[in-house]
Amino acid sequence: MRDEDTYADLTALFTAEDRALEAKPFTDEVMGQIRAQGRVRKLLLAVTGIAGALLAAAQLPKLLADTVGLDTSITTSIVQAQTDMTALASSNPLWLGIAAIVGLSLMAVAAMERA
Repeated sequence: MRDEDTYADLTALFTAEDRALEAKPFTDEVMGQIRAQGRVRKLLLAVTGIAGALLAAAQLPKLLADTVGLDTSITTSIVQAQTDMTALASSNPLWLGIAAIVGLSLMAVAAMERA
């Protein structure tokens, strides 16, 4: 009987302490800090993204100026490659077969690597 009274007193003590230490203020404080850190991270990410976009936009005029010369060189290269392939096919069609097999092999390897 005496032990039961002791445990009853401890139970009442722990219950009173639990009531005194409510979880809501602690949870609100911790969650407030987490939300503040989240806002800082989002702001930092947004500022960094905008800075990167501005740097990229600043490079666009030079890039577009260089693409005019690049377009003509690519077009010239394609026309030259077509001419070379036509000449190669007319002289020896075996080279076209070899090029086709190599191309198909490379595509098969690339397809198997991705699967």
